Parts: sequence; structure tokens; C-alpha cells
Amino acid sequence: SEMCIRDRFQRKSKNQYALWYPIAPNAPASYMALDDAEVHGIELSHNMKWDRLTLNISGTWQKSEYSGINNKIGNQPIGIKPTISYTPEWLANVRLDYLFPGDKLNLFAEYSYTGKQFTGMGDAKMSQSVYLQPLRSFDLGVKYKFDKHWGLTAGVNDLFNNGYDVLEESGKTGLTHTTKYPLQGRTYYTTIEYRF
Repeated sequence: SEMCIRDRFQRKSKNQYALWYPIAPNAPASYMALDDAEVHGIELSHNMKWDRLTLNISGTWQKSEYSGINNKIGNQPIGIKPTISYTPEWLANVRLDYLFPGDKLNLFAEYSYTGKQFTGMGDAKMSQSVYLQPLRSFDLGVKYKFDKHWGLTAGVNDLFNNGYDVLEESGKTGLTHTTKYPLQGRTYYTTIEYRF
């Protein structure tokens, strides 16, 4: 068992980029430097090992906010974003690995939690904040080492296809102008790795 690793972090940035969605219908979104920003938080993790089983637990709390008064486009103040978009306050992860005898085949199962994320304003009056609701997902995968150079990983993320739900403060659900793109659900992947 490894001791808990504690990492406190703080970041200040000028002209923080954010994904900006114009209020006009069907207008394209773009990344713009909206404001000065600050992010601070703490990360905790713990690793435990029993024979061929490994358990990793980690969690992060972060507070992100626009800190300057420069949040305007041209001379038009927007002043609507107290937190940085797509930056959850809470993240947690639990991963269990089993390494089979022979040290070539490894199976893993993982649970991840991503907290609520602010995405923008949901109406023309800018009176409703829109959030991606918390996502709880289960992942499964397998790794196989052919030799010291070649490896293969395959798995599925968000096994139960929970995906993200979008919710306005008013309780209205559904896609809005802030979420025109498809939101990820169940995803299959395969990776071939070569180390040299």
C-alpha cells in the first residue's frame, strides 16, 4: 500500500480561453479569450496492492472562476460566467487491476465521477445557466503485452451508456444552443502500442 499523495494546486491565467456560443441562432461557436481566471484545488490519491490485484483511488476538488473585470467582447460587457465553462468542481476515480500469472494479460475495471459543469447561458436574456449534469461511468478493459516492445489495449468507456444530461437552472432538459455537438456516451477503443 502506498501513502496518500496530496497535491494542492493553484493556477492564475490571463485571457482564459472559453468556448463562446453567440446568442444568434445557428451561429458558430468559437474559442475566445474572455477574462483572467484562477483555479485552485487539491488532489488526493491512494494505491493499494494485494498479490496480483491493484486498487487506485483518486479524487480532485477544484474551484475555478473568472477573476478579472475584462469579461467583455469589444465594448460589450458579458459578465455572465462566474465559473470557467466545462470545469467540474469534483472528480473521482476508482480503478481495480488484475494481472494474470505470466505478467502479460491485465484486466481492469474503473468507476469515474465527473461533477456538474457550467456550459453557458441558455436563453437570449442570459438569465438561465446551463449545466452538464454529473456523469457516473463504468469502464472495462484489457491489456496484453506481446513482448517488451508491443502491447494491445482494448476496452469500453461508459459501459452503461449514461452519457451527459443537460439541465437549465429552470429544470428544463434537452439540448440547447450551448450543446449543439453530440455528447459522448458508450465508446469502444483499441490501441496498439510500440515502445522503443
